[in-house]
Amino acid sequence: MISDEAYKGLERAVGAENVSREPAVLDGYVWQTLMNEDPEVWVPRPVAVCLPASTEEVQAVVRACNQHGLRFKAFSTGWGPWAGPSGEGVVSIDLRRMDRILEIDEKNMYAVVEPYICGALLQAEAMKVGLNAHIIGAGPAYSPLASATSMQGMGWDSVYMSHSSRNVLGVEWVLPDGELLRLGAPGSGLDWFSGDGPGPSLRGIMRGNNGALGGLGVFTKVALKLYNWPGPARVASEGTVSDACAEMPANIDLCICFFPDRGSFTEAAYRVCENELSYNYVRVSPGGLLYCFTPHLFGKMAAAGGMRKVLESMNYCLMLALVASSEGEMEFKERTLDAILGENRGYCIRSRDCEPLGSLLVMNFLRASIIPLVFRMGGVFGAALAGDDTMDAQLGWSESAAEIKRKWISRGAILDDIIANPFLLPYDDNNLCHCEEIFLYDPRNRSQSEQLSSINADLMLSMVEHCLEPLMSVVPHVRKMLSPIMGDFNHWQRKISKALDPRGAADDLFYDGEADFDLSLLGEDIREKLQRLL
Repeated sequence: MISDEAYKGLERAVGAENVSREPAVLDGYVWQTLMNEDPEVWVPRPVAVCLPASTEEVQAVVRACNQHGLRFKAFSTGWGPWAGPSGEGVVSIDLRRMDRILEIDEKNMYAVVEPYICGALLQAEAMKVGLNAHIIGAGPAYSPLASATSMQGMGWDSVYMSHSSRNVLGVEWVLPDGELLRLGAPGSGLDWFSGDGPGPSLRGIMRGNNGALGGLGVFTKVALKLYNWPGPARVASEGTVSDACAEMPANIDLCICFFPDRGSFTEAAYRVCENELSYNYVRVSPGGLLYCFTPHLFGKMAAAGGMRKVLESMNYCLMLALVASSEGEMEFKERTLDAILGENRGYCIRSRDCEPLGSLLVMNFLRASIIPLVFRMGGVFGAALAGDDTMDAQLGWSESAAEIKRKWISRGAILDDIIANPFLLPYDDNNLCHCEEIFLYDPRNRSQSEQLSSINADLMLSMVEHCLEPLMSVVPHVRKMLSPIMGDFNHWQRKISKALDPRGAADDLFYDGEADFDLSLLGEDIREKLQRLL
């Protein structure tokens, strides 16, 4: 409950029409099951929701929370349990009224945006001036500001556009006490072109590797690096996702490449990056894609021995987008790709040779629009995320993760997606590679939900066995287990939090909070492995 006095303070901050404590309204903010180990589908209900329209109103809300002993949590597009309150007495700051692209600087190749701009809108506006914006693997509905300042940010285009934390330029940041901090060039009263000077740089404090997930305040503006887009200003299309039809631009070729084994796949993948062929690049499972488009049909195909073997044989699949500024550049890229395929026993399906494929996939691939379809299979999904490393290291772990999934599928704990369902992509010229192993489950199936902790622990421990850092250290009990073997990182995060937020006004559970875990919830084999490794 929130006191009348505190509620009036929030009303003064944003106006009575932009704050609510009605239970029916509050419940609209608490369904967050993505990668949530709790069998319940709800996160705690906020005591109130505020909708500020400006940085000044965000500051006023934060100060009101400090004054009345409340905590706050920023909410933009709400992708995961960390977007909601972690406990009682939390005000949800819904940033949907802050939804403007403030500037697109064509010459210096950056855009300044507010929290509720989504990736699809920013990309569409950037393409009008020959530029493009990075879109993360979560798909086009995500908040570029939230990803760049507060969370992870890999995507299908990372081979060309890197990832969200590398694309942060100037930042406007409301600290947990309500003070305003501008980082980079804006901090010196200059433009937004730089995040690390000539003004103050606190990139490592601001976000580190995973971001603070709202635990260090609220970001209200950010400048993001944009990239070259030699395609048309607008791709003519109609329909949505699975029934979309789009005009295939002449300077784009989508290639779905298949390889017979891990060795040939790895060599080809490295060569593609070394020759700078791809604009978008991802390894996905054809079975997983088919599951997204036709979940009911896929279930029948997975149960048919012959069709299952066909899909399993396509395990080493690489999807590329070749984008060129001239006919000569496209000719070079296609000839080089053909040579790589020939040397590594690969074959390729090209959109240029299959017009319906290009029509269906062009914007789904360039905008990652297909990603939200993953919810069609079971309703929610989980992902094991290994710390970024070489492709060889990631493929080794991914194959171990597939065997772990095989075990849990046989027990009925997760849905059968033909086991291997990796989301693997390179960045930094393929020196590093990001990998997630996706698993699917039905939250309506209580038995499946109650086994999530064991499944996540099993996959996490396999990362440790492969000397990889588990990226899901945002989970409080996982953080407590991992911190001692990862440089006691949580100790330093708590020091940062204490310095910036001495009153504890920001809801920081997913940033530096710790929680004990009931090991009895894990299977005996998992408990033994945990004790042996940790």
